[in-house]
Amino acid sequence: FCPLRLLVGAPWDGDGRGDIYRCHMGPPNSSCAKANLGTHGEGEIWGVPACAPLWSQHCGTSVFSPGRCVQLDQELQLVATMAPTAQRCSTFMDIVVLLDSSNSIYPWEEVQAFLGNVLERFFIGPGQTQVGVLQYGEHLVQEWALGQHPTAQSLLEAARNLTRQEGRETRTAMAIREACTESFSPARGGRPGPRGCCW
Repeated sequence: FCPLRLLVGAPWDGDGRGDIYRCHMGPPNSSCAKANLGTHGEGEIWGVPACAPLWSQHCGTSVFSPGRCVQLDQELQLVATMAPTAQRCSTFMDIVVLLDSSNSIYPWEEVQAFLGNVLERFFIGPGQTQVGVLQYGEHLVQEWALGQHPTAQSLLEAARNLTRQEGRETRTAMAIREACTESFSPARGGRPGPRGCCW
């Protein structure tokens, strides 16, 4: 193996997925550069294995370890990339809840209690689930946008303090259209990668 080169893993590089740097050893001012080893598996695998640190992270009630492994030749050149480990938590979702707050829905306290019971089952966090709430009757009100409440405690507190908008009409179609076209947008906290769910 080449004695003047060193591979160094950086666990939080690449959006927390980990990455590998190739370093030249010797002079005090030696530098390291990203090895650019890719993320996809390719055919037969031969050579020296190297893995970026698999930094374990909480994922709901379990833990997952993102990272990547590659095969290198004796000059630390890429031979092949192994299929990476799980790159995202399975609870990485954006959820928008539509709440009918028209006069036909009562008592409101039961709606708040039901919403709280549902929300406490989600795993809330920046890399996991984020929830927005859109309330509708005659008018639409975005009570809070995706990611506005980044912790379960903050989200449940907001649900307990939710004020009813009321109204004589129930504009469900308008609410669904608003949720699908606006509530998942980046301007309202929508993220590019997760599954989106309107409930």
